Amino acid sequence: MKFCKIQGNGNDFIVIENFQSRHTSSQLSEMAMKICRRRQSLGADGILILEGSQRADFTMRLFNSDGSEGEMCGNGARCIARYAFQQGIAPSVMSFETLAGVMGATVDEPYVTLDMGRIDLSGAVWEGIITTCNGRVKYSFLNVGVPHCVIWTEDLNGTSREYLVTLGRSIRNNQDLFPQGTNVNFAELAGPGDINVTTYERGVEDLTESCGTGSTASAIVSCHLFGLTSPVKVHNPGGINEVFLDFQAEENCCNAGLKGKTVIIAKGDITQEALV
Repeated sequence: MKFCKIQGNGNDFIVIENFQSRHTSSQLSEMAMKICRRRQSLGADGILILEGSQRADFTMRLFNSDGSEGEMCGNGARCIARYAFQQGIAPSVMSFETLAGVMGATVDEPYVTLDMGRIDLSGAVWEGIITTCNGRVKYSFLNVGVPHCVIWTEDLNGTSREYLVTLGRSIRNNQDLFPQGTNVNFAELAGPGDINVTTYERGVEDLTESCGTGSTASAIVSCHLFGLTSPVKVHNPGGINEVFLDFQAEENCCNAGLKGKTVIIAKGDITQEALV
């Protein structure tokens, strides 16, 4: 089975074509759990599947490393757009279906800019309080295609990985506030137009090197709470995502764009042994 491994600021994925629907959803879920094992298989945060579409250039599906299917992934969407352009599946300016709706992307290799469309902010929580395993914590919450919780900190680099994982897992699994679970972003102001963000990703169940939707959610919250203006540079451990925001105050929404680098790591065949 042919594959391509691509990373977007350290958020890495295995891309597989499924235009003939040879693989069912259950098979893809099982495949994700096998392929994404680090040191035992190819290793990745998830697999990206290209399928046909009646209203766009193709359909993108995402299966996380735990086998769950995600609605959307910003960095994953940028990676699959780069692949689709390289393979001649889509032009440099393209659209593709996701469970979160139709997305647009523009490829200017190695950079890809994702048009995330209109984000409804009417249900956002800007300044809430959540009880966690480490006490009461202030948080913001919004849905940017997938749910994201944002926690602000003053010393992100000085906070241990163990603490972030423990706190992230506690918040992610708070079923009272987040019945569908949530991604958790730990954010820090880094300058007039810059923030630092580390994300605990639902489905990966760990910190990742970068999260595109997490970068977008954190940028939106930084503008709302601290007055940052677009574009916002989001420094993830794996690289920089640039978030473009156009707020429509009267409609309580914003249009969002996400730009970042992609890297094609390898292409080849997945052996049967890697799927055992």
